[in-house]
Amino acid sequence: MIGATGQSEQIERNQRTWAMIAVLVVLFLALIVRLFQLQIVEGESLLRQSEANRLREDPVQAPRGLLLDREGRPLVQNRPSRNMVIDPAVVRGREKSLVKLLLQFEDSDGSALFDSSFLVRLFRQARHTPSQRPVLLEDASPSEIALFAENQYRLPGILQEVAMRREYPHGALAGHLLGYIGEIPEDRLDSLKLQDYRMGDLIGQMGLEQQYESDLRGKDGIRWIEVDAKGRIVGTPQDMPNKDPIPGRHVRTTIDLDLQKIAEFVLPDSLKGSVVALDPRSGEILAMCSSPRIDPNIFALPGRRRAREWAKLALDSRRPLNNRAIQGTYEPGSTFKIVSSLAGLVSGSVSAQHHFPVACRGGYHFGARYQRCWQEKQPFHGSLELNGALTQSCDVYYYQVGLQVDMPWINKTAASLGLGSRTGIDLPNEKSGLLVDSAIHERRNKRLGWKWARGLILNLAIGQGELVTPLQLATMVGGVADGHNVMRPHLMQAILEPSDGKMVRTYSLDTLSHLKWSEETIHTIHDAMDSVINGRRGTGRAARLKGIRVGGKTGSAENPHGEKTHALFVAAAPLDAPEIAIGVIVENAGHGGSVAGPIAGALLKTYFKKTGRLDPSDSLDRRRWVPEVAGGGD
Repeated sequence: MIGATGQSEQIERNQRTWAMIAVLVVLFLALIVRLFQLQIVEGESLLRQSEANRLREDPVQAPRGLLLDREGRPLVQNRPSRNMVIDPAVVRGREKSLVKLLLQFEDSDGSALFDSSFLVRLFRQARHTPSQRPVLLEDASPSEIALFAENQYRLPGILQEVAMRREYPHGALAGHLLGYIGEIPEDRLDSLKLQDYRMGDLIGQMGLEQQYESDLRGKDGIRWIEVDAKGRIVGTPQDMPNKDPIPGRHVRTTIDLDLQKIAEFVLPDSLKGSVVALDPRSGEILAMCSSPRIDPNIFALPGRRRAREWAKLALDSRRPLNNRAIQGTYEPGSTFKIVSSLAGLVSGSVSAQHHFPVACRGGYHFGARYQRCWQEKQPFHGSLELNGALTQSCDVYYYQVGLQVDMPWINKTAASLGLGSRTGIDLPNEKSGLLVDSAIHERRNKRLGWKWARGLILNLAIGQGELVTPLQLATMVGGVADGHNVMRPHLMQAILEPSDGKMVRTYSLDTLSHLKWSEETIHTIHDAMDSVINGRRGTGRAARLKGIRVGGKTGSAENPHGEKTHALFVAAAPLDAPEIAIGVIVENAGHGGSVAGPIAGALLKTYFKKTGRLDPSDSLDRRRWVPEVAGGGD
């Protein structure tokens, strides 16, 4: 019995042994199969995945193209900077610990470098867009770079990148027309993805930066980097196909830096207004200034400082973000009398020698209305012909011109000179202005129930009711001075390759309108504009230049806010073969002859000094040119 029991136990032990051996064999065979699958069947694929974890694509930012003045001097350039960015693949699962650590970082003043809401939002962005690298810290200072370097072992997935940063070397100079760049708004990202924009990319937001974005923007390159398990860069493999970035193209503008500096010198930031100078032969903008100014460099500041400066601009009651040269609309005042004069001459309703029945005695009766002249006290203007009326800016004369010619002819002439519609300048958000007729008047005042009345022509004939921009005024006076063509104004002269400066394309000159005026009409209006500047009773004597025939017109436009009138001035020279035309508007400043006229005079003087036709040693003194000098009048 005992023997049988022992034999049974032996058999049971053997069975267990063989079962264990079978299990081991099965496990061993499974291991062999798995190893075969991993090393032979999937080996190549897994090797690629391993390499992908070790090797990563690193975008290389393309340098943005420069903006240059007409002589090739930089108006906008780039400088290298260092950003701290987040690698989403490495920080995943570590967000809480990283946020806790980063909240302890302080800047050189002892203030917290980050706030919790910013960090939470940034890490959420990294989680939702794993192919992007959100910027944690822009344009890091040397001390901030050192802080991150000291803590690198505690910051897996926080990398340092070299980026090009936009720089405006002349500060606020020409800030409105140059514009600035900023991060793509989220609501525009979807529409821009097809153009290879990514979240966090910078894009032109205003001015030429926006207008020529497709030229200025280059194409980012790619370099491969080798990282360790914590996402730290340990090398750059030499056998990977890196792709060099393609720099953006340069834009050579029509701006004359010297003339731009003078425009901003004589229109100080304490005044609100605009100056535009252009070449009437081509439409090239030589200078464009809007005041108060903005410094585009503030949009390149690191995040929180940029937000503070932006808030100041946005809340400023003077509206410095508004480019008054193309977005400010004003009544043209007496500068419009040039248009009314031409309407009379071109229509045949008025001749150069024509005297109207009613001489100026300080005002004009029309029905029950009595419309004053700006010179409503003695010595009155008396009976005048066209030259004398434009020279002295007599309102009574132009009331009668308006009634004689009527609005269709006046508006037709104004439209042919670029007023009342966008000029088509290569800048975004240009306003069109307004020319008024009976239909427009009644449509605009429908809620008030106002109807068109013939007496409204009196105001419109002297520029009270229309709306124009400073750019339109410069375009208009340039066309009148040329006498044959009105050219479309523009700021781009040529697009250049960054490598060798070779021209890719140039601006194609465009004519807004052909003026079919007789030589007699041109001669008559030029003589009258000459007399405004050089005549004994002219209101624009502040723009007079020795040896150069300047023609122009002053203006003072009513201000709907009840303050001082806006001061306006237009001028062109030399009248016989014009090279420069200028439009000036200074808000709430008084008379055009005493305020805006000297500003135009300073630009004319600078231009002709550069061409060698005036003494270059004669310097400008702001006290002489702004705002009250000899001249006066309307």
